[in-house]
Amino acid sequence: MYQPPPPNPGDPHSNYYPPPPTGNYYAQPNQTNLEYGQPPPAQPPPNYDGPANTNVQPLKPYTEGQDKIKPGSGWNDKWAIGLWLCNIGAFIGLSVVGLRTYRGNEGAYNGVQSDNAYPGLTFDRATRKYTFSLKIDCKPITIFFRFPKPLIILTFIGSIIVYFGVTIYYFVMHYYSAAIVFLIFSCLYLACLFWWRSRIPFATVMLETVVSITRKHPSTIVIGIITLIVQTAFNFWFMFTVIGVYQAWYSSASNNSKLNCAMVFLVFSFYWTSQVITYVAHVTIAGVFATVYFLNDGVKHPVWGSARRALTTSFGSICFGALLIAFVNMIRYFLQIARANSDNPVLSFLICIIQCIVNCAAGLFEWFTYYAFSGVAIYGEPFIPTARKTWTMVKDRGIDALINTNLIGNVLFMGGLLVGVLCGLLGFIYLKASNPAYNTNGEMTPVVVMMCFLIGSSMFSTVATVISSGVATTFVCLAEDPEALRRSKPQLYEKIRETWPQIAQGI
Repeated sequence: MYQPPPPNPGDPHSNYYPPPPTGNYYAQPNQTNLEYGQPPPAQPPPNYDGPANTNVQPLKPYTEGQDKIKPGSGWNDKWAIGLWLCNIGAFIGLSVVGLRTYRGNEGAYNGVQSDNAYPGLTFDRATRKYTFSLKIDCKPITIFFRFPKPLIILTFIGSIIVYFGVTIYYFVMHYYSAAIVFLIFSCLYLACLFWWRSRIPFATVMLETVVSITRKHPSTIVIGIITLIVQTAFNFWFMFTVIGVYQAWYSSASNNSKLNCAMVFLVFSFYWTSQVITYVAHVTIAGVFATVYFLNDGVKHPVWGSARRALTTSFGSICFGALLIAFVNMIRYFLQIARANSDNPVLSFLICIIQCIVNCAAGLFEWFTYYAFSGVAIYGEPFIPTARKTWTMVKDRGIDALINTNLIGNVLFMGGLLVGVLCGLLGFIYLKASNPAYNTNGEMTPVVVMMCFLIGSSMFSTVATVISSGVATTFVCLAEDPEALRRSKPQLYEKIRETWPQIAQGI
């Protein structure tokens, strides 16, 4: 019987592929040496009725994606959380100062009592019926995305028409500097319609995919609604605080330095906290889409784990990124004030140019940060390492991501505008049909129509928030790990590969 030669210590290659050690493999019985042609010894028959061998380990399901959506315990960027909490504490302190002025002025105008027989906004049967009819707004939203390719093309053309309409308006109003800028962008946008035609199929598949996941996980819409409510409440809080602080500290006999400092801080705090609210929702929704991407339907109710990570592990990163965006918005705010208060036409023109450059840079930075927070939701890392990964992705796939975001962004913008107009039209029809007592002379018609427009746009914005987060997160997942989609959803992978061949390359 053949026996391998012993290894030669002087031969460097003798350490590779050593002979297997002798022993009992795979629980087989020891074999005796048999000569050629001799039959093997008889083996006892297997016992099918006996207990199963519990030492055999079952095959484990694929769990490679779990390390990407289950970040380690702890809190990232803790310093940003502490700084944001200090900001909230100062905002609450100023809010107390401002809101006290309302109680101090109570009764100055006899409260809200009046001798006028004003019936108010009555919620009669017709009003309740109309309010309920606003809920049909959700049905057209569902139908709205069932034809993604025509939607992308039509909304792109609609955006071009809007840009040219604004250009004509500025020329009519003799605001030539803004008219020229809008004319340039309108022409570029018209050219992009022909340059980006080959990218429309990929954007179509992305929109179909994200909408299908949104329908399967309606909790993402709930997150959007909660975000809208919280943001609206904070907006009212900020508004009443600013008015109250102004009434408390304004003095015609001084330079109001304390008031000016307070107003600057309040604006900065508003920008920062608003971004924190927005990015908490984005990271939560992005976590849901990342879970579906890597684990398909392996996790039930992924929104709970995603929300927990957004409010614990990734909350410091959210505060950090929101702080950067707040600084950028403050720069834009100061430029806007400087332009409004400038009486020198040359200086106003220079500020206008600077403002245009800053706005473009700020838009790109916000777009980059949005994709970075998708990475935060996926990997659970601090903001800086995630931003580096995002920058690597942008250098490799940035143009594709930008075009895809622009194409789908047109659908969301025009969709919000259309839903708002339809709700405003419903409000107008209601006023004409019911002729309520508070609108006998038509004085409340513009107010009601505008309120209906804002309500409709806000309702659509909840869906737009979910779709924007889903598109950004799905694109990051595709760029980082296309093989995960190939394993979980091979048909969708092939469909995307046909419209975007770069998916097979990875980063």
